[in-house]
Amino acid sequence: MSGSGYRTQSSRWSAGGWTPALLHGTSIGGARPKALLHDAGRSLIAKFASTSDTYPVVQGEFVAMSLARRCGLDTARVSLVQAHKRHVLLVERFDRIGAKQRVRADSALTVLGLNAYPSGRYATYWALADEIRNAFVQPDLTLRELFGRIAFNIVCGNTDDHGRNHAALVGASGLQLSPAYDICPQARSGGEANQAMAYGREGQRAANLAALVARADVYHLDQATARDIVDAQVQVVRDAWDEVCDEAQLTGQDRSAFFGGQFLNPTIFES
Repeated sequence: MSGSGYRTQSSRWSAGGWTPALLHGTSIGGARPKALLHDAGRSLIAKFASTSDTYPVVQGEFVAMSLARRCGLDTARVSLVQAHKRHVLLVERFDRIGAKQRVRADSALTVLGLNAYPSGRYATYWALADEIRNAFVQPDLTLRELFGRIAFNIVCGNTDDHGRNHAALVGASGLQLSPAYDICPQARSGGEANQAMAYGREGQRAANLAALVARADVYHLDQATARDIVDAQVQVVRDAWDEVCDEAQLTGQDRSAFFGGQFLNPTIFES
């Protein structure tokens, strides 16, 4: 296991340890192939590559989740394994204790009082920030975490950051932000991009770090602190890139396509 808390398990996988569980896992539907399984008292989601993938989606998510954790963000723990010469991402569920005990987790849509369709498109980061101030434990720390997640989504090219890809854990003392999950860089052909949810009260959602920093007050941060968070994330991605890509077993061609494509796309630095 690496110091980041993530690991690859190709040796165990090749020995057949995971294969029976994956072959008999329970499908949970969704846009991409995935299954539920249990291992050593843990409840896991297995995420598979799709035959329609035009780039290594599973490995890209592993890289993004690994780098997010290295940036100090609270993320779900993941492992990268192989089966039948294909990579599979294992995500440890935060809404379970052991294999059976459930922990209540509400999506950001539920927290905001919205339905997935059609009102889900009105979900925004700034409205979630307002709810954090009103109903979450440790609101200032949580707002800083939320800002960091928005920044990292921009840094890694995850524009699929809609309301169902954020959640809150429900406890006796109030709500707390769940570990981050589904941080998955999206295909990008170049040019400007937009986040799925607006982070500024005037509707700003451009995948642009300067624009996000300019709205730092929404998250109870001054702009100097916000800039420090952004700069630190960019530096972590640059410094840890080769090591994490090695862990993900990305080819030179794939890591070159990711870097400057989804990760640290030049447009996110435009002022």
